[in-house]
Amino acid sequence: MTAVLPCFWVYKAVGDYILQNQIVQNNPYQTWIDTYGGHEFAQSVQQAIRICDRVAEAEPSRIKVIMLEAFVTASRLEYDFWDGAYKLRQW
Repeated sequence: MTAVLPCFWVYKAVGDYILQNQIVQNNPYQTWIDTYGGHEFAQSVQQAIRICDRVAEAEPSRIKVIMLEAFVTASRLEYDFWDGAYKLRQW
C-alpha cells in the first residue's frame, strides 16, 4: 500500500500543475490531464492517504518502519521516473 501511494500522490501533483498551465486547444494529453488533474482524482488520492495513515496507526513500530521505507523508496523511484522524462533520458 505504501509502495504505490507515491504514484498516486505525484500524479496528482503533476496533473494539477499541468491542468493549471496547459494549452487547452487540441491538447493531445487532455485525457491524461482530465484524469489526474482536478477534484475527482484528488478525492481518490486523499482517500488513499487516509487509508494508509489509518492502517499505519494500527501497526506495530517495526511494520511502520517497513511501510515508511517502502514509501521513501517508491518516492525516489517516482522522482527518477519523472526526472528521466524531463531530461529525455534514453535507456
